[in-house]
Amino acid sequence: MSDIEYSLVGSHPETSILWMQVKNGKPQMKCIDGLLRPNEYPEKGSKILLGDVTSTLIKISGPHDSIQFTNPPSFDEQRWSLELISSELNINIESFPYWGFGLFSSCYLNKVELKGSLIRRAKLIFDLVASLGRNPWEPKFTFFWEKVTKNRTGEHRDEWLKLLNFAKNGMEEEIEEINSRYLIVEKNTKEAKLFPPGWDQENSKMSLKEVKKHIEIARQALHDQNAGGLKRALDRAEAKLIEADPLVGLQNEELLQNQNLKTLEIDNIPFLDLVNDEEE
Repeated sequence: MSDIEYSLVGSHPETSILWMQVKNGKPQMKCIDGLLRPNEYPEKGSKILLGDVTSTLIKISGPHDSIQFTNPPSFDEQRWSLELISSELNINIESFPYWGFGLFSSCYLNKVELKGSLIRRAKLIFDLVASLGRNPWEPKFTFFWEKVTKNRTGEHRDEWLKLLNFAKNGMEEEIEEINSRYLIVEKNTKEAKLFPPGWDQENSKMSLKEVKKHIEIARQALHDQNAGGLKRALDRAEAKLIEADPLVGLQNEELLQNQNLKTLEIDNIPFLDLVNDEEE
């Protein structure tokens, strides 16, 4: 999909603001000089309860250029704001209680602002929901949730579903693109006039079988909401397509070896000392 298509989805083509229910306050970490550090870090720092939502976002959105607190924790270890910066996304997260005076982890929500391309934001949210194994837009207490967020739960759900569906549609298109290339290469492997000298047609057919297998794995990964597994399967399929295509000609190792054997070795080239001949 093109950037123009991205901009047609939603009222904010470059930014998404989502509210997420926290279920678990762990893991506990440290804030040292405004930076997020592991709890085992030797230097002293402010304790922080990162929560399941933010810890998952950090895990699936990396690697990061920096993870820095814009509002460090103080007495309340679960009340803070931080910013994640990576090459593809900027993520601002604000954690604060919305009911029960923050006595329990589920009293907290995370307000998350995502900046970056729509497809990257959508895939991140797709991965988040799959990793959490629950719907982060479903609140513990609806009344307080709607009061703080100033939106009804149905409106929250709709915004999430827009991103989830966009991500799913995008990944379906990626699978179909590889499948279309598979059909083209399959046709090429039946055209003898396209074969380079020494082309191994059987190896090509075996590579095509691998492509088909990886495409099915990608489809299953999409069904399981496993975006990472889908990408790995499509990468493997693409590599096998290159090997199978006679118009590319990279699959036949024997052909490459034969070509290398035809190359003259430098040690076998006769050496003529023209300098000494001239002196004589």
